Amino acid sequence: MESKATLSLEHISFSFGKTAAVHDFSLEVAAGSFTTLLGPSGCGKTTLLRLISGFLAPDAGTIKINGVDQSGIAPDRRKVGMVFQDYALFPHLTVEKNLLYGLRIQKKPDDEARALMHQTARLLGIAHLLERYPHELSGGQQQRVALGRALVLKPLVLLMDEPLSSLDAKLRALVRDELQDIQRDLGVTTMYVTHDQEEALSLSDRIAVINHGALQQVGSPQEVYFSPRNAFVADFVGRANFIERGGTTQMIRPEWLAFVAAGGDLTGTVLSASFFGGSIRYRIQCDGVAGGVVIMDERTRDGTAIDAGQVVHLAITHAYTLP
Repeated sequence: MESKATLSLEHISFSFGKTAAVHDFSLEVAAGSFTTLLGPSGCGKTTLLRLISGFLAPDAGTIKINGVDQSGIAPDRRKVGMVFQDYALFPHLTVEKNLLYGLRIQKKPDDEARALMHQTARLLGIAHLLERYPHELSGGQQQRVALGRALVLKPLVLLMDEPLSSLDAKLRALVRDELQDIQRDLGVTTMYVTHDQEEALSLSDRIAVINHGALQQVGSPQEVYFSPRNAFVADFVGRANFIERGGTTQMIRPEWLAFVAAGGDLTGTVLSASFFGGSIRYRIQCDGVAGGVVIMDERTRDGTAIDAGQVVHLAITHAYTLP
């Protein structure tokens, strides 16, 4: 891998006709870091990746890699690797030829290209799959081939557009751990797009939360979870209960509530209980709290839940006052 690269987005704006997709967006991505763009569908995440990779040109603003303005530089000359949501593997080519494709487009000498291909295949644990075709691979194997096709080109910046979304939950968690290990081993500057809060929190060095094409907050996973800048971030990054107290709005995470025998801070009626294996999630209608609250309770290990309709008392163990 070449020297680690910084990525700078400076006041980027872009519109599809009259529809603004990205508005005055600025972000500094540190060399070798794993930064996640997190936000709901249609908020501008994928558009930002297409702008960085050069498939779109911003209406305003500047994109820099290692301090070099990328304006006018074609996608194939930006040293940016891209892993697409659907992997976009060539179905008629073997894994080996998929990995070699970009190197041959770059007219790498055959010996050098094949050496890079084999090195990448060994790194990703797919060397034994080189003669197979994409339809003969599992979802996780296809994901690694797509990643390999990007990494084999030695990109300065790696862009990933919801690459795990088509995997089942268990495989997604496994591949997520593998992806994190590979990125840390290589140290390639990575920008990852997802709307999955768990992915963002577990993978990232930094999270940039986006809504309607505008940056809402950027910080470490702990910062955006425990100290959200506004109600949107609080509600989107994990679950949040909102309570008006003393003229302020307080955010209370479900794990910041606890059942007590009597008294406590809130009294309410259980609306429903959902079993999640290691915990039970309760929805509770509380007096004076619009919309009720959600609490995650890990004490009941045998799966036995409090019945709907039962009156319960809750203590607030922690609260965060929104700015």
